[in-house]
Amino acid sequence: MFMQAVDMSVSNREREQKRRLQHFLADLAILGSLQGFRYFQPWLRGKEELLLTVVNEDLGWRSPGFPVSVASSFTSSTCSSSYSLDSDYDSSPLPGEGPQPKPRLQPPQAPRQQANKSNDSHLVPASPSEEEIAVPEMNCTLFLLAGYAKYGRPYAWIRSNHERLVNIGGTDSLVKDTPMKLKSITDWVLTSQGTRVWDVVNELVGLCTMPPPDNPFTLDMRYLQTLPLPERFLVTGALLNFLEMIVVQGSHEEPFYDMVVKEMKPLRRLHFQSLVELHRLRGVKSRSPSLPDSSDDQ
Repeated sequence: MFMQAVDMSVSNREREQKRRLQHFLADLAILGSLQGFRYFQPWLRGKEELLLTVVNEDLGWRSPGFPVSVASSFTSSTCSSSYSLDSDYDSSPLPGEGPQPKPRLQPPQAPRQQANKSNDSHLVPASPSEEEIAVPEMNCTLFLLAGYAKYGRPYAWIRSNHERLVNIGGTDSLVKDTPMKLKSITDWVLTSQGTRVWDVVNELVGLCTMPPPDNPFTLDMRYLQTLPLPERFLVTGALLNFLEMIVVQGSHEEPFYDMVVKEMKPLRRLHFQSLVELHRLRGVKSRSPSLPDSSDDQ
């Protein structure tokens, strides 16, 4: 009886873990369909993977209409930074948890230890870093977010500019493909609620973008306004849905919460303005004279 109870408990935990992972993958799919953020651009790649391009330095960067470009260069001076993580991928403090590091005012921190093959070193992604064909935009770093069924939980890997964020101690592919140790990922394991995809994005933007933005989900309204009318209507509607998810289902204690609420006002205005323009355009088309029926001439 005791063994049956243990087996049942393990089975229940596995089912719950699978359910939570499917929930995370659903969030991943929604995020992967979006465009128009100022500090990052997602690109869904399959059912379990999402590439996330994150801005290195906020230089008034405008979000592209596509996530990656083979014409980009890694040699830009904006890609260099004295800011670094510990070699075991510890994450930076989240907004509200303490002062953020200021890389231009402080000398580079000496690594406390060299990177080594930790217990997570065998958790390589399905697409290894050395085989990555996507290239980040200039002044950006590429990350891979994934929720592989074989691992049973989300993970995040750095796909470019490893030397900017971690002291990897060499070019060993196994070290490069070691998952990042993020607070948001740890919370997914330790809490029953589970981390949502925007929690991971928030941490990665705060970790990568200098200076760390107060609202990682700031929109590039100028870019959205340049989209063709039908696409603008669809894109703004999808963004509204995502931001509403953050507001309704996310934590009200997050420092960016009020700013996301504020961000939704001009977005909603643009969305409904696009809807009115679409209706007006369709009305004009429906009232336009059609070609006479040939049967009328007979």
